[in-house]
Amino acid sequence: MVKWRRIANQQKGGSPSPTGTAGQTNMNCPRYLRHILVVVGVLAGFALRYANLPNVTGDYYWYNSRWYAFIVENGYFAALAHNFADHNVPYLYLLTAMAALLPGLHSLVAIKTISMLFDVALAYFVYKCVEHKYHDSKSIVPILAGLATLLAPTVVLNSSAWGQWDSVYVTFLVACLYFLLAGRHAMALAAFALAFSFKLQAVFMAPLFLCLITRGRLRWGHLAWVPLVYLGTLAPAALAGRPWGDLLSIHYRQADVHTAWSMKFPNLYVWIPDIYYDWWPLGVVFGGCVVALLVAVVYKSTAHVTVELIVFLATYSVLVVPYMLPKMHDRYFFPADVIAIVLAFYLPRYWYVPVVIGIVSVLTYVHYLGHPYRYFGGDLPIIPLVPLELLAVVPAMLIVALSRELYMKLYPKSQTLAPASANPRITHTDNETHHGV
Repeated sequence: MVKWRRIANQQKGGSPSPTGTAGQTNMNCPRYLRHILVVVGVLAGFALRYANLPNVTGDYYWYNSRWYAFIVENGYFAALAHNFADHNVPYLYLLTAMAALLPGLHSLVAIKTISMLFDVALAYFVYKCVEHKYHDSKSIVPILAGLATLLAPTVVLNSSAWGQWDSVYVTFLVACLYFLLAGRHAMALAAFALAFSFKLQAVFMAPLFLCLITRGRLRWGHLAWVPLVYLGTLAPAALAGRPWGDLLSIHYRQADVHTAWSMKFPNLYVWIPDIYYDWWPLGVVFGGCVVALLVAVVYKSTAHVTVELIVFLATYSVLVVPYMLPKMHDRYFFPADVIAIVLAFYLPRYWYVPVVIGIVSVLTYVHYLGHPYRYFGGDLPIIPLVPLELLAVVPAMLIVALSRELYMKLYPKSQTLAPASANPRITHTDNETHHGV
């Protein structure tokens, strides 16, 4: 643990200096300007969300509002003894707390407030991740990263317009990434377990852990935190009277709700007709093979596992896994939307990654939010409805480009410009430090 923290600190740039480490610009500015920037950014984020607050979607009308009403009508905590929602119970705890603490608040505002509060927490952990690199307290770069997250179109639309709560579980995923960068492995796995307890989609980040375990940066024993924390999140509902068997099968039942290769999500499976849906397990096998190949490629590499590489692998995982799996929903690039922002601020030459993923996500959201039945606030006529079959080509091209970048990071000797006698580990670290920022 101590050794890994020392390595992390070395990759972080060593001792602070006014101009940052070699090749790194900290973009220092006076404290009052940083405070002004934060206030202006937060107010802008609040204004954008406030404008969307009255909008009602089908998801709210048919599901979330009815869950909220059930909790209120059945005695708040006592309601948790019943199977009345298709989401895992930690989210129901949040609804219960909001209903109990603010009983006069309209359910639409209450539900969206939960998500919007986690938008702020999400921006904070993005800030912390980037601060780990630009560690000078006067640097404006971490603040810019946090505000970029808070004002990202998909983050704003997801919570305030759609009323979804992807920011909740992704907050814990980004917290997990931060703790990994800081060398606090037990905290990282606990944060991942919290993310998983909220949504099964947290597994999009699982390949990162497998890569780190095979390279000796994590121990198998660290994974014990996942079931321990997960079972702990189920305990309050069990105390309320819900059977353990019912609680433990929630994620499994969620995966079997919809019967389509792709739920309006631009991945490989939008091109497969649903008449072949019975073959969907083959898609899961294919996705598993892609993950196994990734882990094998990382394991065979002799390059140092730097903090920059961890951020790159985290982004790559949450982009590739949903693209390669069937039965994905339209919002499942949300982890990639956010973690790609961390990547862009860690390695600015990848500025295009969050831009491309963000555009794809927004154009995907339009297929839901632009539907007048689902989005009772009206259409979104200013954004074109791009066919998903065409839209799915874009993340495929991005994955190809990032796969090439990842291979060059893991096998730097394959770069023809590298000196033949160079130590691959040193070359890799120098490339990250001097050319990656």
